[in-house]
Amino acid sequence: MDVTLNEIAYLLTVPAGALSLDESTLYAVIEQDGHLIEKQWVGDELKDNIFIASCAEGSPSAKYLLNEDVRRVFFVDVDHVLQCSEYDESDEEWNEVPLESESPIILHPKSQMSGCFDDQNNQIIFFQTPSGQLQGIRVLETGECSPLPEIWHEFQNHTAFTSDNGAIHFMFIDDDNQIHNVMLDSNSNTWHDKPVLGGGFGEHDLIRFTATSTDEADLGFLSVSLEGKVLYLSPQGELRELGHLDNQRFSAKSSEECVIEIARGGKKLVKAMCGSKR
Repeated sequence: MDVTLNEIAYLLTVPAGALSLDESTLYAVIEQDGHLIEKQWVGDELKDNIFIASCAEGSPSAKYLLNEDVRRVFFVDVDHVLQCSEYDESDEEWNEVPLESESPIILHPKSQMSGCFDDQNNQIIFFQTPSGQLQGIRVLETGECSPLPEIWHEFQNHTAFTSDNGAIHFMFIDDDNQIHNVMLDSNSNTWHDKPVLGGGFGEHDLIRFTATSTDEADLGFLSVSLEGKVLYLSPQGELRELGHLDNQRFSAKSSEECVIEIARGGKKLVKAMCGSKR
């Protein structure tokens, strides 16, 4: 299926989403009556509703991570404790993956989640703790969890991806609406903070944002505001309003080249959102 700005913007408004490996189906994860549901779309047609888990909390975000070996969704229960489910291809159903940690991993009630894969195919999940502190963990195939080095910031809107060279990038927006690109140095196991060019997304209140490329030299950002504006921050730091999302329908504001360019790379962008390699 084609992936347009309509689908990309829509995925930025739901808790989590992904594109199937054969690129035929769009997955959108939503909370419905206390249950976590995977809606499967083929074009404009709703193909199926798949039950993931019960007792799910209607939090701002979940995280869908998908590649050739792993298909997992991370979310929180009614007590704001991190949970994980994995899709079993043979049984065609989602099963719980017990997370092993020294104590239950509790999230702030309004925490977003972001994440990616590391170079060992482990899952990296970022979230806010109950105190508001940003925290990252590494999740192994067995469900064993270990903390990443402490992140010293307390900002809510964030995203993450693994770059083409394998580096883990964690990005957040500070109180001055400046985007920070924080990279994990695998040798020293420390974070290095590098502000992104431009003034970020200005005064716009965002639902969520994502990187438009996994190429560190061509790093732009796409977001949807609470008012439904679809915004693009170019690698040069220029902010543009691409259009508006209303009732899951995107209306372009203009025929700018960047609209065409982002749409052209739609499949790769959505794959990067769920951790898949481009």
